Amino acid sequence: MIFVTSGSMLPFDRLFRIVDHAVAGRVFAQAGFDGPVFAQIGDSTYEPKHCEFSRFIDKDDFDRRVAASSLIIGHAGIGVITAALEHKVPLLVLARRAAFGEHVNDHQVSTAVEFERLGHLMSFEEETLAQKLQCVRHFVPKPRVPNAGEVGARIGIFLNGLAQARR
Repeated sequence: MIFVTSGSMLPFDRLFRIVDHAVAGRVFAQAGFDGPVFAQIGDSTYEPKHCEFSRFIDKDDFDRRVAASSLIIGHAGIGVITAALEHKVPLLVLARRAAFGEHVNDHQVSTAVEFERLGHLMSFEEETLAQKLQCVRHFVPKPRVPNAGEVGARIGIFLNGLAQARR
């Protein structure tokens, strides 16, 4: 199964249009993915015509679908990234963009770039989906190793900067 998710906070019509058109055009089948496609579309106004969808699913259903997936396609949100990594399922992300009214800023672009650089996921744009589907069939996400020391050091630098600014 291919599980497509946008999270539950904001609509992401662009993602669901791209995926729906890819299902209709047999792009997934041509790339070797022959299972069903299920989309969790949240508040998106676009409703897929070529795959099953639900607006919202509960956490247990989300976890079951993630675990049963051969591929997850989603936004570049930390929740879906973490879920994919925990279940060792390849993840293709399409970052939400402020220019399209999909988010307030482009932080998801930075997230996608960094997590792709680290080998945790692959990102795509509409015109690269078919190519990325060919590549993701052989993609094994690198496990994420928490780095509490680095996080603590960055927080310390931030707090020291605040303290110096108050002086």
